[in-house]
This record gives sequence, structure tokens and C-alpha cells, in this order.
Amino acid sequence: MKQSELPRQRGVVEPDMPTLTDDDKNTLLLSENAKNDIVTRLRRIEGQARGVQRMVEEGRPCEDIIIQVAALKAAVTQAGVAIAGSHLVECVARSVSSGEGNCSDKIAGFARLFSKLA
Repeated sequence: MKQSELPRQRGVVEPDMPTLTDDDKNTLLLSENAKNDIVTRLRRIEGQARGVQRMVEEGRPCEDIIIQVAALKAAVTQAGVAIAGSHLVECVARSVSSGEGNCSDKIAGFARLFSKLA
């Protein structure tokens, strides 16, 4: 029996395996390592945003605030790239392992998503 034919237990997440419910094909596919990395990035971004807010409240120099806003913008973009890239890897891997074969539609969809990050 192939791995894809084995029954899945709900609520059980194996390390480095994508998390996906069978009834939702649009669910974000991420390995546990990727998920942890992305959550860490988002928490860092949250701290950066609070820092910028504090700078504005304190009346810090405009140039310093703009530099931090630019850094925050870059961090958000990189988080988006990490999410989309990790999902693409897991989605294509799942398609190949399930025997779907042609992944061009999924890759084209991701190209559209990546363009939103620019």
C-alpha cells in the first residue's frame, strides 16, 4: 500500500510532514519546521511594528522611523515569500507523490501569488 493510501489520523502531526485536512485542498501546506520558522518571523515582525509605534509616540526623528518602516516592510515581504515558497514545495511534493503528475496549474497559481508580494 502506498503512503498516500494509508488512513490519516486527525490531530496527529508528524514532524516535517505537511498539515492538511483531506476536505480542504486550499489549506496551507507547511512542514512543522517551516511553520515554526514562519511563526517566529511573524512574532519578530510584531515586535518591530510595536517598536515603530513607540518611535512615533516618542517623536523620534523621521529618518529613523522611515528606516525602521522599510525594514518592517522587507520583513513582511520575506515572511510572505517564506510562506508561499514552503507551501509550493509541499504542494508540488504532494502532487508528485500522489501521482497527479502535471503541476503546471499549481505553479502558475503560485506565480500569481508571488507577484502580489512585489
